[in-house]
Amino acid sequence: YNIMKKLLVALLVFCATAVSTYACDIQFTLQDSKGKTVSPAKVKVGEEYVLLVRFETTHGNCGIAVENTKFKLDGIKVEKATDWEDHGNEVYTRKLQVKIVDNKKETSSLVVVRECGRGGALAEFTLKK
Repeated sequence: YNIMKKLLVALLVFCATAVSTYACDIQFTLQDSKGKTVSPAKVKVGEEYVLLVRFETTHGNCGIAVENTKFKLDGIKVEKATDWEDHGNEVYTRKLQVKIVDNKKETSSLVVVRECGRGGALAEFTLKK
């Protein structure tokens, strides 16, 4: 009986960890003014780009509205942004027109934060200057 109880507890802990680790998937694509994908390995202060953010819930029925997604910026200024576009199946995209600003560092970054009881998401997109 004790072994069964320990196995059940271990299985529950494993499942909870797996769910919280993979609650959301966030991907980034950087584009130039012509829509061509650009490597984030070399950008310049003053340049403008389009940053496509793709968000997908991996657990379904997310109780947090996509509009509640937070962005933390360091060395990046959002000039314009579209609303989130719903592609169905819990997939959303948003385009941000961004400008690289001088933050006195070698990198600029954008962090996407989604907080929820299922693990949420924390994704960072880093650009090298």
